[in-house]
Amino acid sequence: MLQFKLKRFLSINPHHYLFVTLIISLFFTTVSNIALWRHFYKIVTNGDNLSLSFIITAPITIFLLMYAIFLILFSWKFVLKPACTLLFISCAGATYAAIQYGIIFDSDMLTNFLETNLNEAKSYISLYSIGAILILGVIPSILLWRFKVYYPNFIKSQLQRIAVTALVLVIAGISVIIYYQQYSFIGRNNRTLNKEILPVSYVHTTINYVKHRYFEKEMPYVAMGENAHKVTTTSKPKLMFLVLGETARAQNFSALGYNRNTNFYTNKENVISFANVSSCGTSTAYSVPCMFSNMPRKKYTAKRAENREGILDVLQKAGVNITWLDNDSGCKGVCDRVKNIRIEPTDKVHCDGSTCKDEIFLNYAKKLSENVKEDTLIAFHLIGSHGPRYYERYPKKFRKYTPDCNRPDVENCSLEEVRNAYDNTIAYTDYVIYELINILETHMKTNDTMLLYISDHGESLGENNLYLHGTPYAIAPKEQTRIPMQLWIPDKSADSMRLNKKCIREKAKLLSFSHDNFFHSLMGLLQVRSAEYRKNLDIFSSCFTKS
Repeated sequence: MLQFKLKRFLSINPHHYLFVTLIISLFFTTVSNIALWRHFYKIVTNGDNLSLSFIITAPITIFLLMYAIFLILFSWKFVLKPACTLLFISCAGATYAAIQYGIIFDSDMLTNFLETNLNEAKSYISLYSIGAILILGVIPSILLWRFKVYYPNFIKSQLQRIAVTALVLVIAGISVIIYYQQYSFIGRNNRTLNKEILPVSYVHTTINYVKHRYFEKEMPYVAMGENAHKVTTTSKPKLMFLVLGETARAQNFSALGYNRNTNFYTNKENVISFANVSSCGTSTAYSVPCMFSNMPRKKYTAKRAENREGILDVLQKAGVNITWLDNDSGCKGVCDRVKNIRIEPTDKVHCDGSTCKDEIFLNYAKKLSENVKEDTLIAFHLIGSHGPRYYERYPKKFRKYTPDCNRPDVENCSLEEVRNAYDNTIAYTDYVIYELINILETHMKTNDTMLLYISDHGESLGENNLYLHGTPYAIAPKEQTRIPMQLWIPDKSADSMRLNKKCIREKAKLLSFSHDNFFHSLMGLLQVRSAEYRKNLDIFSSCFTKS
């Protein structure tokens, strides 16, 4: 009997488009925004003197505004079902990410998502994420298509839409006016709350992304380093390994005070670790182009970075031979004009057919560092500690900390299991760096060798119920912004370059730095100068001696 009534409700009786749109809006306001309401509940229970009437009416106001948006944009015949199907399915994934990982879909997160390669995207797939998309996306879409939607004649339909939309907006507007001070208070103290309203936030962000990417006027090409030249003091060619870490956070480095010995290998090599370094962003897509540009974080935008050369271009113009090797999601444009090698997952020892362990770099490093006759920089973009499949980033022999989380839906592991898996990735990265140093040590007679390691951003491991990364920088926790940076330079190379290592150690211990220093410090280490060089941003400038 119940099944018959449901079938009759869905497919026999036609339902007015205003009613169908209302039900859809209610679904998105409630089910799709569980993470938003969880955040709202946390705010109102924080003792911020919000009135009870505001707490009750605020969700209703959000629903009314959602209803108005859907009436204006999606309630049209031939638009309603396909558009809402797309929203159901896409919003299901966004809802899952927001609930489980605390992800906020701002412009940086969208860029990071759209620039994710297939192998990286696969790492987020789990039974839970698939289940969420089925329950929150596919099933509502099927039910929607079973509905028979009634539309009056065109004129009557438009008059109804206008009247209901106006009424809804008036009621919502009155509520906002009455409680404006409390809305303003919450907005000032919770600046990302508006970005948490799904699907409005990511639809708005997507529209802006498409507009910016495909319809705005392209930025003019900005060349750099036209007068780049070497000011080297050495007789031997320099050989630098630049290791770009992925998702490594400083809090889990024993060299920086962590209570686990995650830097067991590099501790043997007298590596200099920098205590306080902050990233430019909280995602690879943002941080990498930012750190390789000469724009400080506060002035950096993805738009300004388009068609703009960076530090690798400057070094190459000064005569430095550069090769970029990538085992992650690409160089985000910074290596487009230098020799670059994409690591393909075909190696049977270090790869599983989709991704590779970072040890795969070692054979490349050996071959590329042979018979170096000119200043050379070889960059290694690690897959490092890329989540959520931390357990795929290290071989079994590096399962030092157990039990380790061995599933992609890390939110269903204990915090201890997540930390164990993540720490194993840090310890394994440390081993790879140690092996790269060993390779450099074989060339110390013929080259002035050095290795610089720096991460692109950090990672949340369940602190404050946040996982992974990509939180808007303004509210990002230190776990996502405080990153490790390490320098290995043997005494012979330092002496040859007239570089005081004691001076560097003191600065590394006492001072704070950021990705803003990277561009100029890399020029400083390789003893290159150009019009873009800023001595005050070069970490090492004051540690060079004149004699």
